[in-house]
Amino acid sequence: MMKVPSQSIVLLEDIDSAFVNRQESDAVKSAYDGLNQVTFSGLLNMLDGVASTEARILFMTTNHIERLDPALIRPGRIDVKEYIGHASQNQIERAFKKFYPNVDFEFAKEFSKKIDALKQPISMAQLQGYFLFHKESYEDAIKNVNVLVKK
Repeated sequence: MMKVPSQSIVLLEDIDSAFVNRQESDAVKSAYDGLNQVTFSGLLNMLDGVASTEARILFMTTNHIERLDPALIRPGRIDVKEYIGHASQNQIERAFKKFYPNVDFEFAKEFSKKIDALKQPISMAQLQGYFLFHKESYEDAIKNVNVLVKK
């Protein structure tokens, strides 16, 4: 982090997977011998200790906030927590229009209704991947929404 340029944005994805806990077993230590391993203490130090830097925005993502150590997400260390839930009907329609800009908005509404009929929440990431898979055909995207159902 000390090499990250000033006025940068840094993204640490899936921070809940970075550390199982604060204590490391001998097996974990030997698996990482010789590698540049980030420790939990090092991460906290990077955030607001002597190794911290200014003029950078840091984002951390997690699917399991309950797994995060309270020391990592305490006030003063993490300034804003934002929950990003499942896609709303409006978001689904707008995403459809972004991927298929030359298609009538009625098809976006039809698509979002088919998603709603699945009765299963859909994330924006799932939706994006689905659109990329069907980027050549909005008709196929509408027709095959059932593949989004988790089995």
